[in-house]
Amino acid sequence: NSRYLSAEDILFLIRHDRAKVNRLRSFLSWKDVRKNAKDASGEQVEDVVEETNTAGKLHRSIIKLPWELINQFSDAIIKSVNGEDESEDEDELEAYNDSAQRLKEADEVTRAMTKEEYVHYSECRQASFTYRKSKKFRDWANMSAFVEVKPNDDIVDSLGFLTYEMVSKLTLTAIKIKRDMMAAAGEQEDEPVGLGHKRKREQENQKSVKRAESSLSNDGVSITVTSADGTTATTTESSPDSEKEENSNFDADNQGLFMPSRSEQTPLLPEHIHEAFRRLQQVPQPLKNFRGGLVRTKISLI
Repeated sequence: NSRYLSAEDILFLIRHDRAKVNRLRSFLSWKDVRKNAKDASGEQVEDVVEETNTAGKLHRSIIKLPWELINQFSDAIIKSVNGEDESEDEDELEAYNDSAQRLKEADEVTRAMTKEEYVHYSECRQASFTYRKSKKFRDWANMSAFVEVKPNDDIVDSLGFLTYEMVSKLTLTAIKIKRDMMAAAGEQEDEPVGLGHKRKREQENQKSVKRAESSLSNDGVSITVTSADGTTATTTESSPDSEKEENSNFDADNQGLFMPSRSEQTPLLPEHIHEAFRRLQQVPQPLKNFRGGLVRTKISLI
């Protein structure tokens, strides 16, 4: 019955998703480190905190989960003096592995990008729901209708982090659904490539078109027709072999002069998002439906 929201309240809502709990705890702990470092030095610090001789002065607080059994007897448990067990526990390792996997996927996406593409990609990755937009985010979330007191920055950042997780999961699921639907319809979509590969493919297509035009001019057969009044007319007819070569050049992989590139991806449609949202809902447990009939279930958002 508290009037204030805390980070533990938000963590309690997602307690069944252990990986997401670990990511949010790691996010809040590093946010606390940056805040303490900024208050101590009075300057803005980078996201990556390097290990220096003065790093021991910064205390990294990790949120304890009060509903876990081990935390209920924390007073009776003897803690280590140097705190190494706290920094190298399994939860932190799982959050680190998840972050490393995401960085690996981002590296695979940006491997074939040009300089302009990478600059645009890095700017898009810096987008945030809450950074310098906390007031707009609070108005969008309509927090004043549910909380009497203005939430602090940790709550707003936590909700922004969960919103990012929701959008990311919806997008990845919708992309998978779109590819499954295209595969069921007999269509196929190539993986995205960079502008460098697109330019190279366009140059190859232009060269093939020029070769086809030159072959038509070389393989043509000239026919001279003389009319009754003495005028002559010359016509050029292409041989059957040149026509076959032309058709093969333009019909190969459906890559004609005015045909769209196969690497162009189609955008997501609203039905893909709706289907992704439906699949992400929690499946009702069999024990809840033992009476038979339909049972009203809650919408699963986070």
